[in-house]
Amino acid sequence: MTETSHDVAAPRGVIERLCDGLSHACLVIAAIALLGIVLINGANVVARYFFGSAFSWAEELMLFLMILGVFSGAVAVTWRNIHIRIDTLVERLPPAIRGVVTVLASIASITIMAIVVVASSQLVALLQEMDQRSDALQLRSGGAVGKLPGSLDSRARTGVF
Repeated sequence: MTETSHDVAAPRGVIERLCDGLSHACLVIAAIALLGIVLINGANVVARYFFGSAFSWAEELMLFLMILGVFSGAVAVTWRNIHIRIDTLVERLPPAIRGVVTVLASIASITIMAIVVVASSQLVALLQEMDQRSDALQLRSGGAVGKLPGSLDSRARTGVF
């Protein structure tokens, strides 16, 4: 193996390790968000039945945690290529055509994600400009909605490699 081919292979290994690390971090975030939902829901049930009053902020926080968990998990699922897809037709194609269709589908997915990232980034900017806040927690709405562009951008970037 020549030095040139070894140098070309090294960056791909670094990129793969970076994306693996990002994927793992996103799974940890999703797991912590899910654990938070379970704990808050349990505490809310106890508060409702034993003390006669539920936490006013619980539903809203669980919704924000669910958004965080779903979009964080989506990055890991995309990187590991284990997302749900219907590829019955693609699997029945000859290998050469299958490769072309897979590349075209990836390009279409990345294009759609890029459009959604731009549109949602504009929405997040508008929400932040208006200083819109959630009802119970008074959190900035742009923070929760801001997970969408970040997740889709990460999914698009990990799908490239």
